[in-house]
Formats: sequence, structure tokens, C-alpha cells
Amino acid sequence: MSLTTLRHGRRAAAAGLIAVAALALTACNGAASDAAGSPSGSASAAAADSGGTGGSGDGGTSGATAGGSTGAKSTSDGHRSHAGNGSQAGAGSAGGRCTTDGLRAGWGSEGGGVPDMKSDSQQTAAVWLKNTGTASCTLDGFPGVRIKGTDGTTWDLQRSGKKPAPVTLKPGAHTQFTIELLPTTGKDDKKVEPGLVTVTPPNEKKSFVLKWPYGGALLDQSGATHPGTFVNPVNG
Repeated sequence: MSLTTLRHGRRAAAAGLIAVAALALTACNGAASDAAGSPSGSASAAAADSGGTGGSGDGGTSGATAGGSTGAKSTSDGHRSHAGNGSQAGAGSAGGRCTTDGLRAGWGSEGGGVPDMKSDSQQTAAVWLKNTGTASCTLDGFPGVRIKGTDGTTWDLQRSGKKPAPVTLKPGAHTQFTIELLPTTGKDDKKVEPGLVTVTPPNEKKSFVLKWPYGGALLDQSGATHPGTFVNPVNG
């Protein structure tokens, strides 16, 4: 073999090694580009699943002044049993404030129980509120409650210490609030015999006037700091 032929063979081998090395380098660079580029399918799915679920909104919790009677309306509904099928209002709940004109009210609760007005221990009466409108609405806060005695005296009930929680009512749905009562049968006690109860939904001025259906008398603590008769918030 001549010296020239041997040199040509070495050059060809070297060229082949350079080409292989170049291809390997290109493959490595391509892999690095994919890793630093768009995320993999599983990472994309995880990012989508962790998307925001809406913000939080605090509704007003101040109820209307007890017994506000502008445009008062009355209802002949007796005490009924109503299941509370409103939904707890969460983040981003739709629907404006429930208004008196878009509600109905009556006595009764899901359990159907009634206060024992012949007792001297604390009792509970419930009032249901039903959305009669065509759109969802939200109730949030304390209702105003004024008791009018059969002798014409009035008593605006104080609020409990419970924290209100907003509830959104779909059309036809309802919720309730409760009134804690302290009846009395004592002969010498100062009493209020309820005749009518004015109910003002939270943040409203117009009212419902409900006939008191349970008879009996309440211990008159209208001037007390912590009376045994008071009102709880809607859905409370």
C-alpha cells in the first residue's frame, strides 16, 4: 500500500468521527430545548386544575330598623312546615338583595314545632321567608321584628349575638329565622300579650304584618339589657 493511499484512508476515518460527533451534539441540544420550552401534558393539566375559583364577597349584615312599616303588607298564611332549601351563599354568588316585594312570610319551621306559651321556660318560634320572584336573590343579616301587644303597646326586639351568614334563594326557595321567646304564666308578672308581629327583611324598609298565632303572654323585658325574647339572623 502506498503512503498516499494510507493518508486518504485516515482522512476519511477522521471525517466520519467528526460527523458522528456533530450529530450527537445536535441531538443533545434538541433535548435541552424541549425541556426548557413548553410544559409537558401533565404539567399543563395541573396548571388548569389550579385555576382560580372566584373571589370572596362580604354581604351587608345590618338589618332594617325593627318595625319599619312603610308600605306594610299583611299575609294570611298560618304557621306551616317549610324545609329550608336555600343555598349558602359562597364566593361569587349571583343575585341581588331580596326585597320585601319579592318575598312572602309566614309562621313555621322545617320541624313543624310551635312554642309552648303555657311554659315559663324559653321557647322558639320560626318565621319563613320565600322568594316569589323570577330570579335568585340574597338575604343577609337580621330582620327587624316588632311585637304589638293586644293592648296596643309595641316592643322592638333586640338582636342576638349570632353572626349573620348570607343565603341565596332561587325562585320558589325559602329560608327562615327564629325568635327566642320567654313566656310567662306568673300572675303578677308584667306581660305583653302578642297580637301582631311586624317583620322587616334585612336591609329593607317595607314590612310584613303577621298575626300572632300562638296565644299566651311574654314576660315584658322591653327595657332590659339582655332580654329573654330576641331575634336571630336569617339562616342563623
